[in-house]
Amino acid sequence: MWQFLSHAALDFHSDFHKYTDKQDTITSFIESLNIEEGSYMMPMYPPDMNREEIEKYMNNKTGKPWIIMQYHKNWDMGMAMPMIRGLVTDIIVVLMLFYILTQIKEITTTKAILVSTFIGLMGFLSISYLNFIWYETPDIMACMLDGIAPWILLGWVGKKFTA
Repeated sequence: MWQFLSHAALDFHSDFHKYTDKQDTITSFIESLNIEEGSYMMPMYPPDMNREEIEKYMNNKTGKPWIIMQYHKNWDMGMAMPMIRGLVTDIIVVLMLFYILTQIKEITTTKAILVSTFIGLMGFLSISYLNFIWYETPDIMACMLDGIAPWILLGWVGKKFTA
């Protein structure tokens, strides 16, 4: 439910998928290069450079534009499988959280909410925030909200189910 609200209905992550009227030109150009599918960070030094060459190369790129790109050769935006995989993942996570909550002696609603929120924050800090530190991902505030809001609700609901 939260994934739908965050990524679709309320679109908190809109900064991660901005529109440009140059997208067809950019996509056609990249396609014409015939590169492999994958993740690219540019500039990136060639793999055969030594440390001194890498340092010089990177220093020459300082202050210039950089790009992080996910390239796929075939557009396939079928929604069924991602939604099913997301639902199954969410169910597994909820079951794991509820198990953790059942292991806490004398659990209160406050404890359940705090434990759940801390788990969500640990995930946010160790994944989304670390990616933001290195790659300046534009939707960091939405990711932080994803790491807090549903986990507060899960803690509250979890307490009710574990009572």
